[in-house]
Amino acid sequence: MNKCYRLKSNASFSYIYKNGRSISSQIINIIYVKATNLKVGISVSRKVGNSVIRSLVKRRIKESFRLLIPYIKSPHSYNYVVVARPGIEKFDYHYISSELKRLLSGARHLSSIESTN
Repeated sequence: MNKCYRLKSNASFSYIYKNGRSISSQIINIIYVKATNLKVGISVSRKVGNSVIRSLVKRRIKESFRLLIPYIKSPHSYNYVVVARPGIEKFDYHYISSELKRLLSGARHLSSIESTN
């Protein structure tokens, strides 16, 4: 994911946690809030596993979200925080990607082209 899409500051994370809306599945929770441009932050707690496992999960989430960025509806930009839940480490990249796609299309943030695939 490009640097321009990264959510970095702790204040931004806190604002989204406090004011955002949430959609969730068994392994992923996405919190989002309207914004002027698209930013994404990823949070993986220590409950998921050691540092190697957490890094692997972050890379999988980043890549699957990166591929979905062109299909996110542009008139309404959002800032997202993707929270990985314990148990996500058991699933492969394709399942994580399909869950992200399902959650974002359920929230009507993806264009109809991507949500039909």
